[in-house]
Amino acid sequence: MKQAIIESWDAVMDNRRNPLRHLDLASQHYFMQVLAWMWSMVFSLSFLSIFQFGYAWLGHVLVIAGVCMTVAVFKEAEKQNVNAESPPLDLSSASRCVWKMDSEA
Repeated sequence: MKQAIIESWDAVMDNRRNPLRHLDLASQHYFMQVLAWMWSMVFSLSFLSIFQFGYAWLGHVLVIAGVCMTVAVFKEAEKQNVNAESPPLDLSSASRCVWKMDSEA
């Protein structure tokens, strides 16, 4: 049962496995947002109240914004890590300053 739930989730939410995998990443993101808005409207109308749409909309906006913020932070951290690993080209390794706090303190 657990495996069936995981496979069902991945079939819809995993961009490497769902039918949108053939599109570029920006188009995948756009269509997933459109589908999220559509489903929030479907659920609010299924409760027979358009007023519930505001709550569903706000919930989706918060989740999507949180995910986008997390991805942006992770991408920036990866970029900083790549820059930190590559030594400067104009300095030799003898010019680098290494601060060994344990032996100097």
